[in-house]
Amino acid sequence: MTTAKFRIARTLWAGLFPLYWMEALQLLPADFEIVDVEEYDQTLELLAAGEIDGNFQSLADLLLMVGRGVDLRLLMASDLSVGVDGVVCRPEIEHVSDLAGKRLALSLHSYPHVLIQQVLAIHGMAETDVTLVDLRGERVPEALQHGKIDAGHTWGTHINEACAQGARLLFSSAAFPGLLVDSLVARPETVARAPASWVEFIHAHERALAWWETDQEAGFTIVAERCGLSVAAVRAMMTGFTLYSTESARPLFARDATQPPALYASGRLLTRFYLEKGLLPAAPDLDTIITPLVV
Repeated sequence: MTTAKFRIARTLWAGLFPLYWMEALQLLPADFEIVDVEEYDQTLELLAAGEIDGNFQSLADLLLMVGRGVDLRLLMASDLSVGVDGVVCRPEIEHVSDLAGKRLALSLHSYPHVLIQQVLAIHGMAETDVTLVDLRGERVPEALQHGKIDAGHTWGTHINEACAQGARLLFSSAAFPGLLVDSLVARPETVARAPASWVEFIHAHERALAWWETDQEAGFTIVAERCGLSVAAVRAMMTGFTLYSTESARPLFARDATQPPALYASGRLLTRFYLEKGLLPAAPDLDTIITPLVV
């Protein structure tokens, strides 16, 4: 009898470049397979539906899914991005204060919602000062071009796309850094089925990252060839990213940390946000959720 492989979702995100290297270097454990997905939000839907076994996602989305009854565990921290995402806007909008009364697109109740709330607060504004439009970041450039919104949160190549069409970058996540740590998450019963396999996957991820650190250009070339991009474009995608090893991620798991990117600090900030929005029935137990397999 053949046991089904564990399925891990992948989108074109610099934090997931190690998954391409794992495949190219034949480091991916035999009982795992990578599933390419077009949009990040789709990976959340697939995980909630049980159509994939693991996903790399933000702590914000992990907590929101837990609040909706999806039992998940955070197994490893993979990457931190600062300044990779941000808000693009019509060219006449020059300051954050100019957003007052404007239509601002974002994925409601997810990481960008928290980021925008924090940045607005820095400028003496509340989210009630703007009109929020629920829209995936991949669709922001088109909506902006056709006048359906005045500004919107997006990232990476989509920022470049919007700016090429005449928009401008109003601010990036560097305005409130540390919130966007992505982590590998999975259902606890899935991990319990073969915990040694998940540990092997994390070790393979670690070996791929160590290889890239010795030959970064080769790593960029692998991703470029696999995704049909130029090496320069792939290299540029890494700007603002930190890829974590088990050792470098260790400070993220400090329970008494008070500031992001530490996961407990971010978790408490995000929990307050979701409780205020009525999206969590109660504060989740971060000790139950944050359970790194390799320490």
